[in-house]
Amino acid sequence: MELGCGMRAMTVKGREYLYVWHYETRDGRRKQVYDYVGPAGDADARRRAGDALDAYARRAMDEARRQVQAGRSSAMAAGR
Repeated sequence: MELGCGMRAMTVKGREYLYVWHYETRDGRRKQVYDYVGPAGDADARRRAGDALDAYARRAMDEARRQVQAGRSSAMAAGR
């Protein structure tokens, strides 16, 4: 499992744009995905990026907890 997310400014045709990246499972593999947020200089875009990072981090931690619990439950059921 790969957990991770971040914010990145990328230059496109001489202008900076803000993207939020995270990992997703696609075709059975983990891929790093970039989501466009807005112009890097836009305060509203930076706020939205922060909100997106916070939401992703919460979901990723919840998913990791579920997987750990599932692993513990199956180990206990197997008598380990």
